Formats: sequence, structure tokens, C-alpha cells
Amino acid sequence: MRPIAAILTALLFILGGFSSGHAMQTAVELFEKAQKDSIMHRRVALYTEALALDGGLLEALRERGILYYYQGKLREADADLTAYLEKGGEDVRALVFRALVSIRRELWERALADLDRAHAREPARSDILGHRAVVLYELGRTAEAEKDVGAVLDLHDDPVSMARAFSVRGNIYADRGNDLMARDAYRRAASLDPTLGFFRTWGDILSPEQSSRIGLLGLIVLPAFLIFRIRLPKPKRKDSHP
Repeated sequence: MRPIAAILTALLFILGGFSSGHAMQTAVELFEKAQKDSIMHRRVALYTEALALDGGLLEALRERGILYYYQGKLREADADLTAYLEKGGEDVRALVFRALVSIRRELWERALADLDRAHAREPARSDILGHRAVVLYELGRTAEAEKDVGAVLDLHDDPVSMARAFSVRGNIYADRGNDLMARDAYRRAASLDPTLGFFRTWGDILSPEQSSRIGLLGLIVLPAFLIFRIRLPKPKRKDSHP
């Protein structure tokens, strides 16, 4: 009986090892499947399954946190991104998106801390500088905000960041009572990002889900409008004869 017991124990040990290895491989496979999926809610579900099998899969935490941000689930996004960073994750995107979560929650100092860390790692990224300009303006640190605005415009490599920078510049000019220069800055911002004015107006009313749907519709409709827009001739008045 002893040899049989020994053999059974060895088999259980081996099978246990295969089971552990299979679980890890399954988590990786789920992660890779999520990376290829184009539907946001399905990707979140796949990352969640992967993390249930392997809670140490940092990339899944990061990616799910970013998706939670886009879904408007700010608490969940913050939790995932913070866990990723605290467990040693080094992707700068985690800092940037956690800063965006803080911006949405108007936690300006916290957002600035993450953006400063991200900027220290990648000092020539327009998006980081643009978001930091927004935060510095909200904190009343106008001179520093202007410096970041200038840096974004000097880089001149990202229209969205440039639009954000011009918008901050417009706010600064408006605060100083220089309405003419403020309007010019806002005009430049809108020329780079046509949806900017709309979302500045409605951003506090629409949910993130509504904004994302309208933004997608805008991406489809706006180019079509610009391409197929025609100028109709002005109607001519017919002189009435008695």
C-alpha cells in the first residue's frame, strides 16, 4: 500500500502543478483575447476573468482601469490604476489616467502630483503638458499654466493637446478681461477640435456614456457634413407687378 500511496501523492502533486500552470496560462490567454476585442464591455469582462485567475496580472489591472475611466466608473478606475501603481507597474499611462480620474473629480492637487510624475518620465509628451496646464489653471497657478501652454504649442505635434492649450489660454485672457484675445484663443481651440465648444458647454450635464456616444456620432457626422456641405444660392425676390 505504501508504494501505491506514494505514487498517488506524486500524481496529485504533478496534477496540481499542471493545474496551477494551466490557470496562469488561461489568465494570459484571456488577457490576450481582451486585447483583440473591439467591444469595451466585453474587454472589461475578459480582464475581470483574467484577474480572478491571476490577481498579479498587472497589465490587466491597468487596462481595466483605463476602460473603467472611459465608462465613467471613476471609483473603479481609480482603484485599478492605484493597485497597478502600488504593485510596481511603471506604465506612464496609469499615472495619466489616474490624473484624469482626479480631474473629473476635481481633485486638483492629486491630479497634479500624478501629472508631475508622468512629466518627469516623459517630458516631451503634449498630452501630459496639456492636462497639467488645465490643472495648474484650476489651482490658480497661472504663470505655470502659461508655461505648459507654450510648451504644448511649441511641440506642435498633437491637435487635441493644442486645442486644450488654446482653451486654457483663452480662460486666462478672459480672466484678465482681454475678451478679444480670449475669443481668438477659443477660435483656435475650436478649429483644432470642433467638439471642444460643445463639450465645454454640456460636459457637466451629460454622463460619460452619453458623451462617448455623442462624440462617436460627431466623428461620423461632422466629416460627412464638411465633405458634402453645399452652398445654396440666395433666394431671389421676384418683383411683383401690379
